[in-house]
Amino acid sequence: MKKILLFTVAALLATFFIDRAYSERNQAQLESQLVDEINKTKEETKSDYAVIDFNELFDFNWDEVYVFGPEASVKDVNKELGFKWSDATLNSVLNSQENVVVFVENKQITQYIKVPVDYGTIIPKESVVKKANN
Repeated sequence: MKKILLFTVAALLATFFIDRAYSERNQAQLESQLVDEINKTKEETKSDYAVIDFNELFDFNWDEVYVFGPEASVKDVNKELGFKWSDATLNSVLNSQENVVVFVENKQITQYIKVPVDYGTIIPKESVVKKANN
């Protein structure tokens, strides 16, 4: 019985650490993809902000996209989302040096991407907002 319990605990811990490593790698990949698009867009338009078509950039599922600046508070984010994003998670996400792009599907966070403020203002393309809300 002890061997089964030990094996089960070891398997759960391994799954947790593999999932965490995958999630961190995925976050880094999404951030890199978005930063590349921001730089390309800003260079093309010669402006200090980037209008991004998230539908074209990412292929995961989402209904709505939100961009929160570094001044956003937990209260502001939850109010804008229309539901409470776990405070423990949100407190570790919000940072005065980063913008946070949040993707929501069925009132749940599907992905979020943190982008340093050095890359400027990020604006979802008008078509993204309309498509996402349909």
